[in-house]
Amino acid sequence: MANRINSVFTIEDTLLAYAVGDSGLVLASDDGGNTWRHIVVPHRGNLYTTCFPGQGTSGYACGDAGTVLKTEDSGRTWRRLDTGVNIDLRVIKFRLSPQTGFVAGDAGTVLRTADAGETWVKLVTSTDQKIMDMDFPSDEMTGYAVGPNGTILKTTTGGSIWFSQHGNLQGVMPSTNITAVFFPNGDSVGFATTANAGVLFTPNGGEVWRPLQFGFAPPALFSLDFRRDTMEGFVVGAQGTLLHTRDGGETWERLNPGTSADLFSIRFFADGRAGIISGDERTLLSTSDAGQTWTPSRIH
Repeated sequence: MANRINSVFTIEDTLLAYAVGDSGLVLASDDGGNTWRHIVVPHRGNLYTTCFPGQGTSGYACGDAGTVLKTEDSGRTWRRLDTGVNIDLRVIKFRLSPQTGFVAGDAGTVLRTADAGETWVKLVTSTDQKIMDMDFPSDEMTGYAVGPNGTILKTTTGGSIWFSQHGNLQGVMPSTNITAVFFPNGDSVGFATTANAGVLFTPNGGEVWRPLQFGFAPPALFSLDFRRDTMEGFVVGAQGTLLHTRDGGETWERLNPGTSADLFSIRFFADGRAGIISGDERTLLSTSDAGQTWTPSRIH
């Protein structure tokens, strides 16, 4: 039985959400994450990320051994796509439409599709490190990718050219393991979680990345979500860590999610009040009060 629920995705202007995890686990919720139902998919290996672009009925999930799955009926049925690779794929992102998207994973691998996943082209990157997360903040041209050993890549050409921002890291060890990246509003102001240096911040599209000050040493951090209209944000991590900022990371408070399990993913809906956390030990939590209190979800 799968214990790790690796990623959650919310369809912002609805109460629909999806979660994926180890051993082919796929879950769906239509009530803001309070209750979940199992979905059968043609994959028994681990799944790491899912996304549903453009608030639509088409969605994707990626996982180990080159796996990409696709649904065109709001998650009811899924089929396997041919990526042409056999390495673990850890993140999949479609920014605007279900046509153009990217999937990335181990050995610096980034693939791009322009036909809704039917064919994939392998892009040249400047790293052989595994890529743990990507973000395309505004369009399909400008994007960021992060991973271990201080890996930060940026493209402004839709992925055809990636250049390293490793040299732009300030105040952290070059070996910093970067686990997730998110630009809330446009491609200038961004945040990245790390396994050993808290949260990194850039005010200028990655020209400089510097650590934010917590006043305490957080454990490994794995995921973050910021509101697009304000600078309020949440970060989750190991040992039940849940951190909250109202001012773009200048100050932080620790919240109690009611669990000590490692927390891998956090996503809010468009209203900023309803949100979901997923993690180890089959953890799924939901909030309806903007993250102040969290309730264990029910999996049917």
